[in-house]
Amino acid sequence: MQIIFLEPLRAFVVDVIAWLVLHLSIGYLSSKIPMQWLNPDHWLFQTFRWEQGGKIYEFLFKVRSWKGLIPNGSALYKGAFSIKNIPTRDPAYLDRWLHESVRAEICHWMMVIPGFFFFLWNNVTMGWAMLIYAVANNFVPIVAQRFNRPRIRRFLAHAREREARVAAVQSAVTCDSAA
Repeated sequence: MQIIFLEPLRAFVVDVIAWLVLHLSIGYLSSKIPMQWLNPDHWLFQTFRWEQGGKIYEFLFKVRSWKGLIPNGSALYKGAFSIKNIPTRDPAYLDRWLHESVRAEICHWMMVIPGFFFFLWNNVTMGWAMLIYAVANNFVPIVAQRFNRPRIRRFLAHAREREARVAAVQSAVTCDSAA
């Protein structure tokens, strides 16, 4: 419900400034969430059966064709971890990637919530436009996280299996040389 009445141009300027401040602030605050709070095993961040291991997103939205075009928000924050690429299959790195993908998803869900406040100074039509913007702007990165996380889980499982095999071979070699 509109309680602040602005001329359309002023409302537009307030909208642009508000979104800029909100995006940067929520992104910054999200970058400060302690790692131990980011649980990729929480049911919200698990892959639901209907997601088909992320395949549903490729089928419906062709994620592979556009996910590389999503801007890397972590570049704005000093020391932030980038989930843009996966330069290594090291289990520790992949585990960190999973945690950071939870951070990214939380961040983008949080960026939708302020869309409701835009009704305070916009007419109903512009209020809905701002809410639709919030959903549309954040839907893409959320879908990308939901698509990528099951793949990274598979990479991590394979990396841990490989690490266990290498450790078993090294242990067997150590035992043989000691004998």
